[in-house]
Amino acid sequence: MPDDSTHTPNPTWIELERILPLKEASIVSGLSQDSLKRHHAQKIIRLGPRRLGMRVRDALMLGD
Repeated sequence: MPDDSTHTPNPTWIELERILPLKEASIVSGLSQDSLKRHHAQKIIRLGPRRLGMRVRDALMLGD
């Protein structure tokens, strides 16, 4: 029987639509914040005057 502690379930659609702060999105995607801003600006969401974010699905898509 497989060990449930090593099994990670697929994220639900609502989890994929969540907006991460850009710092967390850079960790998830494996790219620096600067690279995200330069090469994937169309996926960045302005959350406030100085806050930027990105949807989880977009950050995962950019990852290795």
